[in-house]
Formats: sequence, structure tokens, C-alpha cells
Amino acid sequence: MRGFIPPQTQDETVFCKRVVALCEKAEKLGIKTFSTFLDLRQKDLFTSQFNKFQNLSLEFYSGHEADGERCIACVYPSYETVQAYDYPLSVLYSKIYGEDNLTHRDFLGALMNLMIKRDFIGDILVSNDDVYIICHNNMAQLIMQDLTQVAHSNVKLEYYYDKVTYARLPQAEKNVTVASLRLDGVVSAVLNISRSDACAIIKQGNVSINHLMSKQTDFEIIDGDVLSIRKYGKFKLTCDGSKSRKDRIFIKYYKY
Repeated sequence: MRGFIPPQTQDETVFCKRVVALCEKAEKLGIKTFSTFLDLRQKDLFTSQFNKFQNLSLEFYSGHEADGERCIACVYPSYETVQAYDYPLSVLYSKIYGEDNLTHRDFLGALMNLMIKRDFIGDILVSNDDVYIICHNNMAQLIMQDLTQVAHSNVKLEYYYDKVTYARLPQAEKNVTVASLRLDGVVSAVLNISRSDACAIIKQGNVSINHLMSKQTDFEIIDGDVLSIRKYGKFKLTCDGSKSRKDRIFIKYYKY
């Protein structure tokens, strides 16, 4: 877990203030409080602000068992517990009726056309003729009523009550070793390029960690980070601290 992460923009400063207010409410009233949907960067910021509070617990839930990027945070007193059904989210499902090869972007665009804020939309899982849309409870009825067509294909959304075990991302992992968890070393290993080439890519602003662009070649990667590398794709990293006999660190990753 990273330590304190400062906001980088005015929007992030406002977001952090909302997080503190949410935590203070949970602490003062002794209740569970929930965020709207967070992306990976917001999740990091949320955790950083939450760490200021000693008597609270924090959990994140995406609404499904696939490997997703968007989740809702729950802050609650440490003597309480939180269950999946506590979270204010719904899972909607439909078969896709049509010849279009629809993607996540197609469905997200259709939802944005309904004037729904991104904060109220979680992960969208699309594969062949199936789509799962995770959304805030407040938006579920509107989406089921108004989202009936995407491109030239029809959908008929309904509540989905079973666990979503469909994996949106391929799970074929690759293994590499690195001397350290510096960003330049990790990028070099994942892309199988020289360290100097990796540094050039980073300094050009082509690498983001959890949706935050970084030009720091010595930025330290941690378990669970997602690297977005322009022209190369996204990479989900796993690092449990295990090392080789030559004292190099093992990293597992897969590409989106």
C-alpha cells in the first residue's frame, strides 16, 4: 500500500475533501458510508485520505467477480462488517441482438448519451452476445428503460442476481524478474526493451499508473498496479515480494 498521495489537480483536491467528509460522517454517526464509482486513481486517493482515520475500516467492491477497474468504497466503524448486498449498486444483463461487434466503448457512449454521470457507472463487461452493466442503484431503472439499442443492435436489460464470474480480461499471465520495482525497470521487463528505451517512453509522458501519468522513471510500482503504455496497451501487475536465487523480484502480468 502506498503512503500519502497528494492530489494533482483542483478536481482531485475537491474529491479528497469529499472523501474526508465521508469518513467523518461514518466516524461521527457510526454508520456505513459509500462513495460513487471510483476509477483506479480515485481509489488510490481515497485510500490515502482514509488512512488519516484510526477507528474505521475500508473495503472496495466492484459488483462482480471479474477483474474490473471501477468500484465503490465503503467506510464503516471497525466493529461493523459489510456485505456485498450493502453496496448501492445493481448488475444489469442482456443478450445483444444484432450483427454489431459491440465493445465496452459502444455501451459507455450510449450510457453517456443518456446524460448519466460517469460516477454512477461501474464496469461494463462485453463478450460476444452478452453484456453486464454495473451501475448505481439510482440509475438502474433509467438504464433498463432507456437503453434499448446500441449502434444497430438491440438489448433488453434486466436485473442479474447471480455472481458474475465472467472474466473480461484474458488471464494468461506472463512472468518476468526485475532488479527493483522502479517504473523504468518494470516497463523494460514487460515490453522486453532496453532500460534506456523504457526511460524515453516514460519521459515522453506515455506511461500512466492507475490512470495517473508519470514521468518519474524511479516511481515505485506496487502489487495490483495497472500500467497504461501508449501504443502498447494496459498491463495488470502482480507482485507478492518473492525473489529468485539471484535476488531479483518476480512480477506476474497480463495484457488487456
